[in-house]
Amino acid sequence: MWKRLFSLFEGRHYRYLLVGVLVFWINAWMARWIFTYIFFSEGFWQKNLGNLFALELALLFSYPLHKFITWLEGWEDFFPKLIQFHIVSFWSILIRIIIFAIMIFVGFGWLSSSFVSIGFVILINFVTYDQFVFLRKQDSFVSNDFSYSLEGEGIETLETIEEAETYNRWITSKILDYLGQRNLEIGAGTGTIASIVSENFPVEVYDLSKENYSILKKRFKSNLNIQKVGQNIFSVKNWNQYDCIYSSNVMEHIPDDTAVLNHSLKLLKKGGFFVSVVPALPILYSSFDKKIGHFRRYSRKDIKRWENSLEKGFRVKWLEKSYFNPIGAIGWLVKMKLLNQKAIKKQDALIMNSLIPFIAWLDYLPLPFGQSMILVLKKI
Repeated sequence: MWKRLFSLFEGRHYRYLLVGVLVFWINAWMARWIFTYIFFSEGFWQKNLGNLFALELALLFSYPLHKFITWLEGWEDFFPKLIQFHIVSFWSILIRIIIFAIMIFVGFGWLSSSFVSIGFVILINFVTYDQFVFLRKQDSFVSNDFSYSLEGEGIETLETIEEAETYNRWITSKILDYLGQRNLEIGAGTGTIASIVSENFPVEVYDLSKENYSILKKRFKSNLNIQKVGQNIFSVKNWNQYDCIYSSNVMEHIPDDTAVLNHSLKLLKKGGFFVSVVPALPILYSSFDKKIGHFRRYSRKDIKRWENSLEKGFRVKWLEKSYFNPIGAIGWLVKMKLLNQKAIKKQDALIMNSLIPFIAWLDYLPLPFGQSMILVLKKI
């Protein structure tokens, strides 16, 4: 667990936390120094003015530390970004005050209110600095039409952000433990997951879309771990040969997903794994889900549906059937369900990419909700 969580951290995450500790110490030292002056130590307004001065001095020190050390930038746009940095920082301070006040009002103690509000600020600051202040060249953006269903229906606009590497590796980490010497990916899209899997495992990739098939052939022509690129999973007749068959956000596009499940079980050897990452919670189903060809969002009822659909002779064991990404579920509820947003913005994906290392631990809590589910069956 811990190894997997820490593997999601990149250099800037560690540098951000280390610089943050230093900034906290600077802020405390500045406050202590300022309050040695009598003017700032007497009266309500004077004390708050002293705190404001201490905060401003800490921000002035923290800006170059984050710019040069955390994000490894140079002197370019030093002063314009200083203004952006201040605006973002003061907004996060305001949010911290609001969170703290709300928690105190509803009855939480000073310590827990401080801990939670500071934790939120740490996350908010990192995301806003990462996405809106400092240099993040994340503009390589692949957009293509993708279809996956038994008849090739259900058109979706796939927007694969290759630079959202942390997010992609986080999703792939759900699959890695089940891979073996012979693996197959259903609905590989443009190969984002397969490219990570193939770093250490051989894999065959299939996608019904002609466009994606062409992209996959070109992308992986020199990758020796990509053993085959195909289109129709039902054309595969290598019975009882595969260690793992997996998919990520594909099964929801297929009207009869149980047909794919049963065909995959025929291909798996005994002891092999069927792994599927799927969108979760029917309550989150939105007009956007319908627009991009989602026939369903999954819940525990679908587990029973899959069990009842198994062809005669198949014996399986559930290894995982759990929700994950609760933060994403909240975001989806607000943006897609309540605000009826019609598209996933590139910026939203990159924000989640920045957040993942700090929130991935939530996946290990037995929460009854999440944006996605991980479903793992073992053929026995």
